[in-house]
Amino acid sequence: MPRTVSEGFAELLARIEPNPGEVIARRSHGRSIKQALVVAFKKLNRLEVIGSHTRETAIRYHSDVDYLAVISKDDVTYGGSVVRSSTVLTNVRKALAARFKTTEIRSDGPSVVVKFQGGEGAVDVVPGFWHGTTGQDGYPVFAIPDGAEGWLDTSPQRHSKYLVLKGLASRNKLKGTIRLLKAWKYARSPNIPFLSFHLELLLASTGTCEGIKGYGACLRDAFRLLRDREGRALNDPLGISGRIPIVYTAAQARSLVNHASHAAEHADAALWAEDNGRIDEAFRQWRIVFNDGFPARR
Repeated sequence: MPRTVSEGFAELLARIEPNPGEVIARRSHGRSIKQALVVAFKKLNRLEVIGSHTRETAIRYHSDVDYLAVISKDDVTYGGSVVRSSTVLTNVRKALAARFKTTEIRSDGPSVVVKFQGGEGAVDVVPGFWHGTTGQDGYPVFAIPDGAEGWLDTSPQRHSKYLVLKGLASRNKLKGTIRLLKAWKYARSPNIPFLSFHLELLLASTGTCEGIKGYGACLRDAFRLLRDREGRALNDPLGISGRIPIVYTAAQARSLVNHASHAAEHADAALWAEDNGRIDEAFRQWRIVFNDGFPARR
């Protein structure tokens, strides 16, 4: 067990580090997923891993492997117009359900979730089609479902490059802080609602983790930011994706703000206690934030 708050955060980060075997198991389904999708989308281009596992912000048990299924624009066009993204998601879900008949499959925002092994090997399949490039640097842009009926432009490679550079500017605290926020999210049932892609771009674009500060201060500032933004969407700092939501409903926004406000209050108390040498109290406050998920002190 840790003796200092810093050691407490290090232990928590070690606990939530993805298990390599878990990741391998989730990725092992790629071939069969692709075979299932070819039936519904004759011009399926490729299936590639995107998301938190490519940006080192995934956490153990909870972070599904995200696949981008690149399909032809012809497969999403009817009568000269691109169909609703919900229609494409339905087609993806039907194709996967036909292949994996005894596996739980459901839609979730911009993806279809396949709950292999009762959820332990879950993967998210996000359909998308090529929609141009990012301009002078030439990174591919794809249109993916926006969580409603429309489409959202994204460039996984360009966004990942941006986040890597911002991570270096934070001395690698950005990745750790995002993982800790995900641990906070899953520490309660129901889980605290927020979309991690928004969160990553928000902390990166605001420099929340930059400067001489520890994880406690990074978290406190992140909680304040989430509280004060009141669930608003974020303008993509790269100008690729337009407005990026953090939640999908007003009820989710209220829940997020309430949880963030509560966490900010206790994070403030934890930092004050640590600064004043009251380490046991600092641990107690962080255990409140993480619903007893923060390590206990020796």
